Amino acid sequence: MGAARLLPLLLAVVAMPTSAENSSLAPVEIRAGALNAAADIEPEDSTSPVRVIDRDAFENRITTLADTLSNQTGVQVRQSGGLGSLATVAIRGSSGKQVQVFLDGMLLNDPLYGSVDLSLFSLHDVGRIQIYPGNPPARIAQAGPGGTILLESLGADTHARTKINLGAGSFGTQRHGLFNSGSSGRFHYWFSANHQAADNDFRYPNRSAWFNPADGDQTRRRNADITQYDGSLNAGYQWDPARRASLLLQWTDKDQGIPTPQNWQSNNARLATRTQRAQLHYQDRSNFAGRLHRSHRLTVANIDESYRDLSGRVGTGSYDMRTETAHIGVANTLSWIQNLHLVSASIDTSYYDQTQTDDLRPEPPARRERWLVASALSHEWRNIDDTWHTQAVLRRTDLIDEARETLPDGTRHNSRERSDYSGWQLGIRHALFMPLDIYANVSRQVRIPTLLERFGQQGLFIGNRDLQPEEALNIEVGARWTGTYGHLEVTGFHRDLDPAIVTVFDARGVGRHVNIAAEFQGIEAEALYRVTEKWSLNGNLTLQDSQNTSTAVLSHTGKRVPGIYHRSAMIGSAWQLNPFQAGVSWHIDDGLYYDAPNRLPADTRQTVDASLSWLHAHRQRSKTRIDLLVRNIADKHYQEFNRFPGAGRAWFLTLQHTL
Repeated sequence: MGAARLLPLLLAVVAMPTSAENSSLAPVEIRAGALNAAADIEPEDSTSPVRVIDRDAFENRITTLADTLSNQTGVQVRQSGGLGSLATVAIRGSSGKQVQVFLDGMLLNDPLYGSVDLSLFSLHDVGRIQIYPGNPPARIAQAGPGGTILLESLGADTHARTKINLGAGSFGTQRHGLFNSGSSGRFHYWFSANHQAADNDFRYPNRSAWFNPADGDQTRRRNADITQYDGSLNAGYQWDPARRASLLLQWTDKDQGIPTPQNWQSNNARLATRTQRAQLHYQDRSNFAGRLHRSHRLTVANIDESYRDLSGRVGTGSYDMRTETAHIGVANTLSWIQNLHLVSASIDTSYYDQTQTDDLRPEPPARRERWLVASALSHEWRNIDDTWHTQAVLRRTDLIDEARETLPDGTRHNSRERSDYSGWQLGIRHALFMPLDIYANVSRQVRIPTLLERFGQQGLFIGNRDLQPEEALNIEVGARWTGTYGHLEVTGFHRDLDPAIVTVFDARGVGRHVNIAAEFQGIEAEALYRVTEKWSLNGNLTLQDSQNTSTAVLSHTGKRVPGIYHRSAMIGSAWQLNPFQAGVSWHIDDGLYYDAPNRLPADTRQTVDASLSWLHAHRQRSKTRIDLLVRNIADKHYQEFNRFPGAGRAWFLTLQHTL
């Protein structure tokens, strides 16, 4: 069944026209609401649609951020194969570089590559995920043109408990974890320590023209294993309901093999990534009778990436490269509440210092520095009965880039670039009547070139110092119907990306980043219907079209933009029969091209997943939960990246015991 035929079915899964349920908070739960408008971002503050994933959806699964996002409306995740492999995200046709990912206000996008490897985040310490496919939150200073993802770590309201997690699954997958939280008076804390690993030696059909001609009809994936350790600590102190401070520490150590399309036995390429982050956050709303809200963040991070390929089987040669990036940032936000108006000013100052060394080459290390100041001024308004909500935002980014590096011809080059960019957004949401909201948003957002795009990388990429930033005009209109038994939301969107940034390669395999232009338009729909208290249906649909409007490369003009599925849909059902919970979902993705001339179309992907959970509550708040998840039940093999096969059927079993 084609994806377009699913729209009538989704429209039929409509919520009943009754008023939404109201909820109230106990007086002592002072942290449950928005404690500080300058720091806390809530979905109801947005004039754009927001997808919210609560912790219950991923808490007891062997999963990463990539797996969790893949079921969301308008979100596409492409993975190179197996647990922990490279995973990138696209929202409404955007590239991974255009999607901004934040953790408690810290921008996670890499300054060298621009995107975020979603497989690095195992979500053990994440309490909630918010996805903004259109306008980003008004109080964020750094906003990209392709959507925003906010990760929120577990908060101060986490109950005192100890959790033990154990898991196993296909292809040598294993998971171990420990979580503990507690409080004493005004002080609270939690910490998490975890380990997960996988061999990723799944079998797949071998095509001698694509993969390894020395293998037979079936082969097993080689050198795709991963081992990851991660830990986090959060400690906070609250002086009174208006003032609090918190410290967040995170550490990740991941080692993985890098497979090749040919699946060579002699390939031994390895990538090791070690990340340390720390953020000190102070919030205060004690001034001017609570009208002035303040948020102050100090962030320090270090990312150490080591890539070793002595046999030269993966790229264009042999490498023993280490890239170390140090980051320090200060972010300040002031919000003034005046009756029904909220005016905010944010300034985010960051400094990146990056050194890249290849021990197999005689050239001196390449060093790159970036000073970035992002600022935003916003106004938000709600009327007295909360039926109208508006936003207006102005943003500016000031940038200084310096580089000292060796060019591909062997010459040493020093450069310094200074630039500034601006953007804006407008949004409005209106409740026509109790269950129906309509909204419209327009924005112009900018993505600055990454260090790799601007300055290149030893022998692999040639920098383009004349590269212009990506600029996108985003327009969306939509409506959401919410009732007691579910909801239905439909959004139409258009994105005009001019200029955009793409990479072209010469006969040597050396890449250069150039500007083009492209357009995207489409429609999203999602629905939830609770048939009974124990049974619910849900689904989503994304139909989009794209066109390369640039004349820079004539063979690409008028073609669809590669790397995205142009038609995607999901239908799911969930049952709850205490102490069991069960779910099944069907997914279809179509219209993906691997190349810009559209000569390499990908196969249509259809998969069915199923899950079963059992929960038993013991005395004194102790409980045990067992989850079984089976993905791709039909055992079909697909390639999300050209000549990088994905895993077939896989199962995962997890046990969580709470003391």
